[in-house]
Amino acid sequence: MLTKILILISSFSLGTAIANLRVVTTTEDLRSVTQSLGGEFVEVSSIAKGTQDPHFVEAKPSYLVAVSRADLLISIGLELESGWLPLLIRGARQPKLMPGEPGCLSVSEAITPIDVRVQADRSQGDVHPLGNPHFMADPDRVISVAELISSRLSQLDPPHAKDYSNNLSSFKKQQVEKIAHWKKKLAPYHGTKVIGYHMSFNYLFKYFGFEIVGFLERKPGIQPTAQHILSLIKLAQDQKVRLIAVENFFDPKPGETLAEKTKAKLVLMPAYVGGDEKSKTYHEWMDHLVDDLEKGLK
Repeated sequence: MLTKILILISSFSLGTAIANLRVVTTTEDLRSVTQSLGGEFVEVSSIAKGTQDPHFVEAKPSYLVAVSRADLLISIGLELESGWLPLLIRGARQPKLMPGEPGCLSVSEAITPIDVRVQADRSQGDVHPLGNPHFMADPDRVISVAELISSRLSQLDPPHAKDYSNNLSSFKKQQVEKIAHWKKKLAPYHGTKVIGYHMSFNYLFKYFGFEIVGFLERKPGIQPTAQHILSLIKLAQDQKVRLIAVENFFDPKPGETLAEKTKAKLVLMPAYVGGDEKSKTYHEWMDHLVDDLEKGLK
């Protein structure tokens, strides 16, 4: 009798483990959205944390172990992770996770990017010729991303395809409601001129009708110099810039200097889900960004 019970327990445990798709995402934004879509049928972990710049992630052995055990690897794409993700994929030695296979998904396939540079080289800084990879800050594009992820989960786990579809419907419904709320809050500030630090929020500002007139970085990935800040002070004064937006994992001092010399408001913003205590999920992150912009401009 005891033997039968142990067999049943072992079978149940094994079945539970098999039922859950093991998903590894490259960023916390993707982790949050995937968890919402997969619910109880997925186990999701992220490689880059929300407090990290995902351009520069060390390919640690622990990440390699996580990837090697994954059923699905989800990345942003557009070369955001090009400095470290290929190393993890090769090291995992899992044919199903190779590009082009069902276990490897780049969500950039779902969107049309902005800031595409037909001709680009390293003299222009850390540019992304295929387009800006920071599209998770665009609420509409995230719906397209969610649809692609849900479809891939269903492909890999057909028995729960209906659950993934229902979760997608719930996510999209909430997203549409949130979009209406966010647009209402930021509508009074349409046309506001902004100076950013990096290009992390280009999609966000474009979506809500803000105008980006410059960046604290001299070139993408190149830190600002005193001379560059002086030129931005004049630009901000001439253009009547109201907002300076800096990702919270960058040094805030250049933005503080610019704000002191102009009438613009400095806002430090989490660039990704998990970037601070208020941004643990995708919708919390977007709520936080919108609230910070509204408070900074009131």
